[in-house]
Amino acid sequence: MNTDTKKYNPSKLYRDRDHRILGGVCSGIGKFFGVSRHAVRFLVVVSLFMFTLPTVIGYFAALILLKYQPEDIVVEPEETEFWQSVHRSPAGTMDTIRHRFSTMETRMRNLEAYLTSRKYKLDRAFDKLQD
Repeated sequence: MNTDTKKYNPSKLYRDRDHRILGGVCSGIGKFFGVSRHAVRFLVVVSLFMFTLPTVIGYFAALILLKYQPEDIVVEPEETEFWQSVHRSPAGTMDTIRHRFSTMETRMRNLEAYLTSRKYKLDRAFDKLQD
């Protein structure tokens, strides 16, 4: 097993080796946030005209600091979508998770209340009579 696979972190920004033009930085940023790599490249080109020196320094810093995404990892689409939503809107993602857990807790309480009720015991007794 590759050692990079063990170090893969879906919440970390990586360079993309599959769709790279100049190091895979723009493609990696696009994949990280779940936006088109073409849109990121367009924004970088526009920022080159407006903020040449900071854009060049930032791009080369990203080239040096960011590692390529490990090749032999398998990430489920649901997991990728989750992490992209976390990167785009952390508060919204936490609200969604909180709502899901609240819904599950309510369902568990209702299930527990039914299982400890007399109605459950009566339904179970009728089921045994039918068998």
